[in-house]
Amino acid sequence: MAIPHPREIQLAVVQWLDERYPFTKSVDEALYQRVPNFANAFYYCFGGMVFILIVLQLLTGILLSLYYVPDAGVIGNSPAYDSVKYIQSTAYLGWLIRGIHFWGANILIIMVLIHMARVYWTGSYRAPRELNWMVGIVMLLIILVFSLSGYLLPWDTKAYFATEVTIKIAGSAPPAQLGAFIREILQGGAVVGPPTLQRFFTVHVFLLPALIVLLMYVHFRFIRAHGISEPM
Repeated sequence: MAIPHPREIQLAVVQWLDERYPFTKSVDEALYQRVPNFANAFYYCFGGMVFILIVLQLLTGILLSLYYVPDAGVIGNSPAYDSVKYIQSTAYLGWLIRGIHFWGANILIIMVLIHMARVYWTGSYRAPRELNWMVGIVMLLIILVFSLSGYLLPWDTKAYFATEVTIKIAGSAPPAQLGAFIREILQGGAVVGPPTLQRFFTVHVFLLPALIVLLMYVHFRFIRAHGISEPM
């Protein structure tokens, strides 16, 4: 008896599922979409690398959140600080997961900038792809906010004063009433304190991941609609 090819098994499974759950057909089409030959160039891989890094950040962030305690207490001696210390020194492979999350965030920003430079260089931002370029800019801003909000979570002296400077910069936006409103929203009070940590944690763990996943979906749908642009 001949052993079926893995592709044949996959198609049989997809067909069986598609008779019951129609979305499997679209998933199969997405995974096996033909790519133009010019897209085999190495500089067309930066977008995929950004996607992989974002997924890696989400996965490592979920693992870190299992141990992290968003309780401010006293700077340098709080449940938040102690939970980060526990992850770094005691939790199994915690140092590795936190290291991947930390360095992955820095590499992600670099890769997004390289990817956008490639898009600009090859003219991929031109019609009819203007909206996808705008979505990419919004994703870059969200990734920067990811880094700023995550920097406070260890709740040590360095994170505290760096966040205080960031909030002061945001709070200096003209007019004065708008700056004061932004500062109040970010701090949650008159000074950087427990409400600030709670707000940054909520934004970092709940709001921003939901936004980045939604925008990635929109980004990929635009790519599927317009195709991969040819170099100028």
